[in-house]
Amino acid sequence: MSARTPSLRMRLLLGLGIVLGIAAASPASPALAHDELLASDPAADSTVAELPDEVTLTFSGVLIDEEGVNAISVTDAAGTELAQGTPTLDGTTATQTVDGDSQGPITVRWRVVSSDGHPVSGEFSFTAGDPAAAPTAPAGGTAATAPAEGLPAAFWIVVSVVVVAGVIALVIALVAASRRRTED
Repeated sequence: MSARTPSLRMRLLLGLGIVLGIAAASPASPALAHDELLASDPAADSTVAELPDEVTLTFSGVLIDEEGVNAISVTDAAGTELAQGTPTLDGTTATQTVDGDSQGPITVRWRVVSSDGHPVSGEFSFTAGDPAAAPTAPAGGTAATAPAEGLPAAFWIVVSVVVVAGVIALVIALVAASRRRTED
């Protein structure tokens, strides 16, 4: 009977290795993709005559509209925040009111919760008015930083595979230990 146990263990470990290899080599399915930014007004890398009264972002899916989960930051070259209040959401569109008369490079950083419940974020820039009239950051000052980005889907896939592998290994170890006790 003990001669069969190593063979069974080897088959179980080989099967586990094959399942884990297939899972690790398989690309993420489209269902794991998050919503993404499709367009903006002003457009990324565009030049507009003056700073607009609002910035509009259009996403590939409906955004979750819960208080405090979505944020859009609009800053000038000196790091001055130009966004006023919180963004307004309407389906796939987020609109942020902007106030000020800054000129030059304008950076838009956004973090929204996509329809699948995951936060997505990013940034882009456009130029308003005369780039030569852009404000500069004060000496020793720091410009605004981008909102924290969520972990990529690939990370969560790897974590899931490792957790599943750990559970399977634990079950195999418990079964093997149980069989050893019954054989003795």
